Amino acid sequence: MFTDYDPNTGITEHFHKEGNKITIHKTADISKELKANRQDVTQAKSGWKGAFHKVASIPLIMIEMWTEELKAQGKEPNPLATCNRDFLISKLNNRDFSKLRTKEGRL
Repeated sequence: MFTDYDPNTGITEHFHKEGNKITIHKTADISKELKANRQDVTQAKSGWKGAFHKVASIPLIMIEMWTEELKAQGKEPNPLATCNRDFLISKLNNRDFSKLRTKEGRL
């Protein structure tokens, strides 16, 4: 097994070879980002008046995970692309990803 760490992204890649097949498993410690998101939620004003609201802070490892999910579905692989707006909103409204949110409420 070979491991590579990128200090710019905080992502560690673990390469494992079995025969002719190479598997890459990515990990990252996102605890600081999730803690910052929780603080943002507690400090955010309620309501949706005004033009702009910070609603989430998404760690890069999650963007990569969603990119792979979209690729597997045969869609545009950028989860932040306009054509994937419904995909992104559904992820951010999903309780499984609630710790990515910086403001409460449905999008």
